[in-house]
Amino acid sequence: MLIENLDRSQWRLAQAVEHISGLVLSASAGARELETATTGSASFPIWANPADPAVAVRQQAEREIQIAMRDGDLHAQGRLSTTPCQRWSGLDDGWDLHSGHHSHITPEQWRGGRADVAGGRLTMLDGQFIDIRVPRFMVLAIWPATEASIPSPAPDPMTGEPYRTPYMELLDRAIAANRLSYRNQDKKETLTMWFREQTVEGEPLSQNLADAMATLVRMPSSQRGGAKRGW
Repeated sequence: MLIENLDRSQWRLAQAVEHISGLVLSASAGARELETATTGSASFPIWANPADPAVAVRQQAEREIQIAMRDGDLHAQGRLSTTPCQRWSGLDDGWDLHSGHHSHITPEQWRGGRADVAGGRLTMLDGQFIDIRVPRFMVLAIWPATEASIPSPAPDPMTGEPYRTPYMELLDRAIAANRLSYRNQDKKETLTMWFREQTVEGEPLSQNLADAMATLVRMPSSQRGGAKRGW
Protein backbone atom coordinates (compact mmCIF):
# COMPACT_ATOMS: atom_id res chain seq x y z
CA MET A 1 0.00 0.00 0.00
CA LEU A 2 1.10 3.57 -0.62
CA ILE A 3 0.63 4.46 3.06
CA GLU A 4 3.57 2.19 3.83
CA ASN A 5 5.85 4.74 2.16
CA LEU A 6 4.74 7.56 4.48
CA ASP A 7 7.64 9.32 6.18
CA ARG A 8 6.80 8.82 9.85
CA SER A 9 9.98 10.35 11.25
CA GLN A 10 9.56 12.97 13.94
CA TRP A 11 11.53 16.19 14.42
CA ARG A 12 12.15 17.94 17.69
CA LEU A 13 10.97 21.53 17.65
CA ALA A 14 14.60 22.70 17.55
CA GLN A 15 15.15 20.72 14.32
CA ALA A 16 12.02 22.20 12.74
CA VAL A 17 13.06 25.71 13.77
CA GLU A 18 16.51 25.20 12.26
CA HIS A 19 14.92 24.17 8.95
CA ILE A 20 12.52 27.12 8.92
CA SER A 21 15.30 29.52 9.91
CA GLY A 22 17.22 28.61 6.78
CA LEU A 23 14.19 29.40 4.63
CA VAL A 24 13.49 32.68 6.47
CA LEU A 25 17.10 33.74 5.97
CA SER A 26 17.04 32.88 2.26
CA ALA A 27 13.69 34.64 1.74
CA SER A 28 14.78 37.82 3.53
CA ALA A 29 18.07 37.93 1.63
CA GLY A 30 16.31 37.42 -1.71
CA ALA A 31 13.71 40.10 -0.96
CA ARG A 32 16.43 42.52 0.11
CA GLU A 33 18.35 41.96 -3.14
CA LEU A 34 15.19 42.42 -5.24
CA GLU A 35 14.11 45.66 -3.55
CA THR A 36 17.63 47.05 -3.64
CA ALA A 37 17.89 46.26 -7.35
CA THR A 38 14.53 47.86 -8.18
CA THR A 39 14.48 50.88 -5.84
CA GLY A 40 18.12 51.39 -4.93
CA SER A 41 17.43 50.81 -1.23
CA ALA A 42 15.81 48.25 1.03
CA SER A 43 13.23 49.01 3.73
CA PHE A 44 12.53 46.06 6.01
CA PRO A 45 10.96 45.48 9.41
CA ILE A 46 13.16 45.84 12.46
CA TRP A 47 13.65 42.08 12.78
CA ALA A 48 15.25 41.98 9.33
CA ASN A 49 17.99 44.44 10.34
CA PRO A 50 18.91 43.46 13.91
CA ALA A 51 22.23 43.67 15.69
CA ASP A 52 22.34 39.85 15.65
CA PRO A 53 20.58 38.56 12.46
CA ALA A 54 20.80 34.91 13.57
CA VAL A 55 18.73 35.63 16.70
CA ALA A 56 16.11 37.57 14.76
CA VAL A 57 15.80 34.86 12.10
CA ARG A 58 15.34 32.22 14.78
CA GLN A 59 12.68 34.31 16.52
CA GLN A 60 10.81 34.64 13.24
CA ALA A 61 11.03 30.88 12.66
CA GLU A 62 9.75 30.19 16.19
CA ARG A 63 6.86 32.58 15.59
CA GLU A 64 5.92 30.85 12.34
CA ILE A 65 5.91 27.38 13.85
CA GLN A 66 3.79 28.56 16.79
CA ILE A 67 1.23 30.09 14.44
CA ALA A 68 1.02 26.82 12.49
CA MET A 69 0.43 24.80 15.68
CA ARG A 70 -2.04 27.29 17.18
CA ASP A 71 -4.05 27.18 13.94
CA GLY A 72 -3.97 23.39 13.75
CA ASP A 73 -1.99 23.32 10.48
CA LEU A 74 0.96 21.55 12.12
CA HIS A 75 0.32 18.69 14.53
CA ALA A 76 2.55 18.08 17.53
CA GLN A 77 2.95 15.54 20.30
CA GLY A 78 4.59 15.81 23.69
CA ARG A 79 5.06 14.00 27.00
CA LEU A 80 2.35 15.29 29.32
CA SER A 81 2.42 15.91 33.07
CA THR A 82 -0.63 16.89 35.12
CA THR A 83 1.21 16.44 38.41
CA PRO A 84 2.31 19.67 40.11
CA CYS A 85 5.71 19.61 41.79
CA GLN A 86 5.90 19.22 45.52
CA ARG A 87 7.54 22.13 47.28
CA TRP A 88 10.42 19.96 48.43
CA SER A 89 11.07 18.38 45.00
CA GLY A 90 13.64 20.95 43.91
CA LEU A 91 12.08 21.22 40.43
CA ASP A 92 11.61 24.79 39.31
CA ASP A 93 9.20 24.46 36.35
CA GLY A 94 6.14 23.49 38.38
CA TRP A 95 5.46 20.02 36.93
CA ASP A 96 6.71 16.51 37.63
CA LEU A 97 6.32 12.89 36.48
CA HIS A 98 5.91 13.52 32.77
CA SER A 99 4.59 10.59 30.76
CA GLY A 100 7.03 8.35 28.96
CA HIS A 101 4.69 8.33 25.95
CA HIS A 102 3.80 11.14 23.57
CA SER A 103 0.22 12.38 23.24
CA HIS A 104 -1.43 14.86 20.88
CA ILE A 105 -1.35 18.60 21.65
CA THR A 106 -4.50 20.45 20.56
CA PRO A 107 -4.58 23.94 19.02
CA GLU A 108 -6.55 25.08 22.09
CA GLN A 109 -3.69 23.98 24.35
CA TRP A 110 -1.21 25.90 22.22
CA ARG A 111 -3.37 29.02 22.35
CA GLY A 112 -3.94 28.77 26.10
CA GLY A 113 -0.42 27.81 27.15
CA ARG A 114 3.02 29.37 27.29
CA ALA A 115 5.35 27.90 24.67
CA ASP A 116 9.11 27.52 25.03
CA VAL A 117 9.93 26.51 21.47
CA ALA A 118 13.69 26.39 22.01
CA GLY A 119 13.22 24.07 24.98
CA GLY A 120 10.49 22.00 23.32
CA ARG A 121 8.07 22.75 26.15
CA LEU A 122 4.45 23.94 26.49
CA THR A 123 3.21 24.94 29.95
CA MET A 124 -0.50 25.31 30.69
CA LEU A 125 -2.56 26.06 33.78
CA ASP A 126 -3.39 22.37 34.24
CA GLY A 127 -0.30 20.62 32.91
CA GLN A 128 2.84 20.68 30.83
CA PHE A 129 4.14 19.02 27.66
CA ILE A 130 7.87 18.43 27.21
CA ASP A 131 10.00 16.76 24.51
CA ILE A 132 7.63 18.04 21.83
CA ARG A 133 7.90 16.43 18.39
CA VAL A 134 6.38 17.28 14.99
CA PRO A 135 6.08 15.08 11.86
CA ARG A 136 8.93 15.82 9.50
CA PHE A 137 6.73 15.45 6.40
CA MET A 138 4.30 18.09 7.71
CA VAL A 139 7.11 20.59 8.33
CA LEU A 140 8.43 20.04 4.81
CA ALA A 141 4.93 20.37 3.36
CA ILE A 142 4.37 23.76 5.03
CA TRP A 143 7.93 24.99 4.59
CA PRO A 144 9.26 23.15 1.50
CA ALA A 145 12.99 22.87 1.15
CA THR A 146 14.29 24.92 -1.74
CA GLU A 147 17.01 23.59 -3.98
CA ALA A 148 19.73 25.79 -5.37
CA SER A 149 19.12 26.50 -9.02
CA ILE A 150 21.52 24.87 -11.47
CA PRO A 151 22.98 27.41 -13.88
CA SER A 152 22.38 26.70 -17.56
CA PRO A 153 25.35 26.26 -19.89
CA ALA A 154 26.36 29.40 -21.73
CA PRO A 155 25.12 29.40 -25.36
CA ASP A 156 27.57 29.05 -28.21
CA PRO A 157 27.64 32.47 -29.95
CA MET A 158 27.98 30.76 -33.35
CA THR A 159 25.06 28.32 -33.08
CA GLY A 160 23.01 29.51 -30.11
CA GLU A 161 23.14 25.97 -28.70
CA PRO A 162 24.35 25.24 -25.14
CA TYR A 163 28.12 25.06 -24.90
CA ARG A 164 29.50 21.53 -25.36
CA THR A 165 32.98 20.21 -25.98
CA PRO A 166 34.00 17.48 -28.43
CA TYR A 167 34.74 15.27 -25.43
CA MET A 168 31.12 15.56 -24.26
CA GLU A 169 29.93 14.57 -27.73
CA LEU A 170 32.30 11.60 -27.63
CA LEU A 171 30.85 10.43 -24.32
CA ASP A 172 27.35 10.50 -25.85
CA ARG A 173 28.58 8.51 -28.85
CA ALA A 174 30.22 5.95 -26.57
CA ILE A 175 26.99 5.35 -24.65
CA ALA A 176 25.03 4.88 -27.89
CA ALA A 177 27.64 2.79 -29.72
CA ASN A 178 28.19 0.40 -26.81
CA ARG A 179 24.48 0.26 -25.88
CA LEU A 180 25.20 1.25 -22.30
CA SER A 181 22.33 1.48 -19.80
CA TYR A 182 21.67 1.06 -16.09
CA ARG A 183 21.45 -2.70 -16.61
CA ASN A 184 24.00 -3.09 -19.35
CA GLN A 185 27.47 -2.00 -18.25
CA ASP A 186 30.43 -3.00 -20.37
CA LYS A 187 33.84 -3.74 -18.89
CA LYS A 188 36.08 -0.76 -18.50
CA GLU A 189 38.82 -2.40 -20.54
CA THR A 190 36.44 -2.87 -23.50
CA LEU A 191 35.32 0.74 -23.32
CA THR A 192 38.89 1.97 -23.02
CA MET A 193 39.79 0.13 -26.25
CA TRP A 194 36.80 1.77 -27.96
CA PHE A 195 37.90 5.24 -26.87
CA ARG A 196 41.47 4.54 -28.02
CA GLU A 197 40.10 3.96 -31.53
CA GLN A 198 38.41 7.37 -31.61
CA THR A 199 39.81 10.79 -32.45
CA VAL A 200 38.96 14.29 -31.28
CA GLU A 201 39.75 17.06 -33.75
CA GLY A 202 41.90 14.60 -35.65
CA GLU A 203 43.98 13.55 -32.65
CA PRO A 204 43.82 10.09 -30.99
CA LEU A 205 43.05 9.88 -27.30
CA SER A 206 45.87 9.12 -24.86
CA GLN A 207 45.69 6.02 -22.69
CA ASN A 208 45.03 8.11 -19.55
CA LEU A 209 42.22 10.08 -21.21
CA ALA A 210 40.64 6.91 -22.64
CA ASP A 211 40.74 5.31 -19.17
CA ALA A 212 39.12 8.38 -17.62
CA MET A 213 36.34 8.55 -20.22
CA ALA A 214 35.65 4.83 -19.87
CA THR A 215 35.14 5.45 -16.16
CA LEU A 216 32.78 8.39 -16.76
CA VAL A 217 30.33 6.45 -18.97
CA ARG A 218 29.87 3.66 -16.42
CA MET A 219 27.73 3.66 -13.27
CA PRO A 220 29.62 4.10 -9.97
CA SER A 221 28.21 0.77 -8.72
CA SER A 222 29.67 -1.00 -11.76
CA GLN A 223 33.04 0.58 -11.08
CA ARG A 224 32.97 -0.94 -7.60
CA GLY A 225 31.65 -4.34 -8.56
CA GLY A 226 32.68 -4.99 -12.16
CA ALA A 227 30.55 -5.08 -15.29
CA LYS A 228 26.82 -5.74 -15.12
CA ARG A 229 24.87 -7.19 -18.00
CA GLY A 230 21.15 -7.00 -18.67
CA TRP A 231 18.87 -9.36 -16.75
